[in-house]
Amino acid sequence: MEDKTYMLRALELAKLGAGFVNPNPMVGAVIVKDGVIIGEGYHEKYGQLHAERNALKDCRERGNDPAGATMYVTLEPCCHYGKTPPCTEAIVESRINRVVIGTLDVNPVVAGKGADILREHGIRVEVGLLEKECKKLNRVFNKYMLSKRPYVVMKYAMTADGKIATVTGESKWITSDEARENVHRLRKNLSGIMVGVTTVITDNPSLDCRLDEPAVNPVRIICDSHLRTPLDSKVVETAGGIKTIIATSSDDEKKGR
Repeated sequence: MEDKTYMLRALELAKLGAGFVNPNPMVGAVIVKDGVIIGEGYHEKYGQLHAERNALKDCRERGNDPAGATMYVTLEPCCHYGKTPPCTEAIVESRINRVVIGTLDVNPVVAGKGADILREHGIRVEVGLLEKECKKLNRVFNKYMLSKRPYVVMKYAMTADGKIATVTGESKWITSDEARENVHRLRKNLSGIMVGVTTVITDNPSLDCRLDEPAVNPVRIICDSHLRTPLDSKVVETAGGIKTIIATSSDDEKKGR
C-alpha cells in the first residue's frame, strides 16, 4: 500500500509539467528512505533536467543521502544522451538500491533498456505499479512514439438539440464558464490547435491559452485554402507573440506553372 501512495505522489508531481515539457513525456519521481520522502521532483521544462535528476537534486539540497533508498518514477528512466545525460547514470551513482517504475518507455531508444541497465548494476527494479494511470498520463507522447502520428482531440460546442450556432450565425458562449476553462486547460496540455478559416472570419478567436496559472500557448494552425484570413484578425495581429501557421494550397501545378 505504501508503494502505491508514493507512486500516486509521483503522478501528482508529473502533472505539474503539463504543457511545458512537449514533446517530452511528463514524469514525476519520489525518493523514499525508511518510510520518509527524502526527495522529489518532476520534469519541469523541455531541455531541462528530467524528474529523476530533479528528485536527486532535491534530496541533496535537503541534506539527505539517497544511498539505500527507493525511487518511485512514473516512467522508465532514460538511458541515452539527449538534451540531458541519462537518468540511469545518475541513479546508479546515487547508490539507490530499488527503483519502482510505473510503466516502461515506448520510445525505442529506451524501451526496457533503462530498466535493464539498472538491474545490471545490482539495483532491484519493479515495473507496472499503477501502470494504467502512468500510461494514460502520457497518451499523447505514446501515440506519437508508437505510430508517428499526432494525438488528435476534436472539440466543439453543441446545444442539447444538436445546434452549434443560432439562426443568425451566433455561436459564442454556448458552453458554461467551467466548460470554457476546461478548453483552455486542454490547450495548455496540447501542442497545437487547428481551425478552419471560416471560424477565424466568423468568430475572430484568439486561440490562445487563458488560465490563472502559467501556461504555454499552443501553435495555431489555420486551414485556409485561398488565403482569406483577415489581416486585422486576432490571430494575425498576435502572430508576433504566438507561433501561427497558415495552411494553404495552390493550383499552380494544375495550370501548368
